[in-house]
Amino acid sequence: MRRKLLLLLSIGWIFNYVHRMAIPPLIPIIKNELGITNAQAGLLMTSLLLPYALTQVPAGYFGDKIGRKRLVVISILGYSLASSLMVFARQYWHLISVRALYGVFAGLYYAPSTALISEVYKEKKGSALGVFMIGPPVGSAIAPAIVVPIALALEWRYSFVIISLMSALIGIALIHGVKGEVRHVERVNFAIPKNVFRLSLMNFIALAAFFGMLTFLPDFFVDKGRSIEEASFYFSLLSIVGIFGSIAGGTIYDRVGKGSLFSALFFNMFLSFLLVKTTYPILVLPLGLFFYSVGPIVTAYTSEHATPENLGTVMGFVNMMGFFGATIGPYFIGLLIDRVGYEMAFYSISGMYLVSLLIFMFEWK
Repeated sequence: MRRKLLLLLSIGWIFNYVHRMAIPPLIPIIKNELGITNAQAGLLMTSLLLPYALTQVPAGYFGDKIGRKRLVVISILGYSLASSLMVFARQYWHLISVRALYGVFAGLYYAPSTALISEVYKEKKGSALGVFMIGPPVGSAIAPAIVVPIALALEWRYSFVIISLMSALIGIALIHGVKGEVRHVERVNFAIPKNVFRLSLMNFIALAAFFGMLTFLPDFFVDKGRSIEEASFYFSLLSIVGIFGSIAGGTIYDRVGKGSLFSALFFNMFLSFLLVKTTYPILVLPLGLFFYSVGPIVTAYTSEHATPENLGTVMGFVNMMGFFGATIGPYFIGLLIDRVGYEMAFYSISGMYLVSLLIFMFEWK
């Protein structure tokens, strides 16, 4: 039962990222069609990430209260329907509105899912969460493979209809494949321990860097003279390698604990700097390993700061703070690109990882 649960939750998380990361490969096309700036393009990510962030704590609490599996199903079916509305979008504010609605339903997914996995797998939660957290790299990798061919052959809006149909099937499979609720929380406690605030600040800055990089990486390579197909390939390659990084990050956490987070943040800082300095596409290979290892490590480490009664709430709070950073990151990087160019904007990503590393060092002490 728990393997089937982990499989379906992981696939649902993959499609959660397919929907949100469908925009970056399409940014050159959307900018050309609508005549928007890089900062406005960044807001297409911000518009979903802000409501996503705001729903994290309520999602954790209500997942504990009404049933975590039930809330996950509502999330999948809801974000599938919301994202499919992109087919009707014709103006910039239409795109912003649809992405925001998607963000509300997508935000209901993470906290109840990770709380459920942490409880079901207990001492092996790092490894299980490493499997679950392949969602970001797998979803980010296959998003261009779906949306770019459709955009070039038909029109980019139809790609959202197709991925919506695919993700809705996962919600239906979860309803029929896992009967009833897997875990019930007898006494729900809406409490945030003080010792998670520094961890939350670190997550805020790290996810600002993460989503700033993901949003504009294809456009960065296009600016350096690569075609959109080649840039999308590098974007997918980063994410494909990230699959192994996610699994490795969770496994290593089970063995060495929070020291694994120090290493992940350090190499993200170093490799993102090298990528901008050299513009060698080959660097997406090692960067992908460390880029995606942070998620399962932070998730497993966060669960150590909670009790069964407030596990969903704590998971939701740390992720909420992280996605406030993710909300700001794409717009901030887009604004820097407009004002100082791609190189300086991308150097700031390395700087953000440095700051998050310093904050974690104080947390470690």
